[in-house]
Amino acid sequence: MSLLTLSQQLLKECDECIIRFETYRAEDQDPDFFQDVKPHAYALDEILLEWEKLVRTWIQVKRPKYVHPSQIESLLESMKQFIVQSYYKATSKKRFLKSVHSSKYTLETIIQAIKEVGDEFA
Repeated sequence: MSLLTLSQQLLKECDECIIRFETYRAEDQDPDFFQDVKPHAYALDEILLEWEKLVRTWIQVKRPKYVHPSQIESLLESMKQFIVQSYYKATSKKRFLKSVHSSKYTLETIIQAIKEVGDEFA
């Protein structure tokens, strides 16, 4: 998959996390960890791993103006946390939303940079 496609997929996941978080809170539900949380988190970990390889190479080759390796570290760490946290109503809403919005901003910046400099490595 291309870096642009994966970045858009991760951006969509951010929105889905917010919806899931609000749904579990509104319905006062607790997820089944082994049926709901774990499979979803593992699937997203695979996508994040593939995305990380592509984005790191892209940064080295294309040297985008407003995208830096430290942002990638922060985004990966945040997403891995809030994907799991989105299932639990006890999660701090303010902190959760702050993490999601920060990740969305970084992904939107990367998507914009890809459109400007391209995502092919040739």
